[in-house]
Amino acid sequence: MQASSTHFRVPDLMVLGQGVAKERIVTRPSLLVIEILSPEDRLGRFQDRIDDYLGFGIENIWIISPERRTAHRATRTGIHVVENCELSVPDTPIKVNLSELFAELDRA
Repeated sequence: MQASSTHFRVPDLMVLGQGVAKERIVTRPSLLVIEILSPEDRLGRFQDRIDDYLGFGIENIWIISPERRTAHRATRTGIHVVENCELSVPDTPIKVNLSELFAELDRA
């Protein structure tokens, strides 16, 4: 996605809103971006990326750490740990139960 005139970002997963035209390079805010941390990644290293997403107008930013079995939401007020075991996008049917997600990883 082209987050600004000088910044391009490639999230691990991006969900476009219903009716948004597919483009080779996305130039409109997506409904959701998800970043998956690898074992060597640290949450703090993602701040520039998060700032670009927020500046671009993306309101739903999830950061998932499969190794630590944790998830965070990034908002304009900061990075917040998800404690209720569910990630969701308001006003959509998009929901992820973290307990189920992490249990599935344990079976793999």
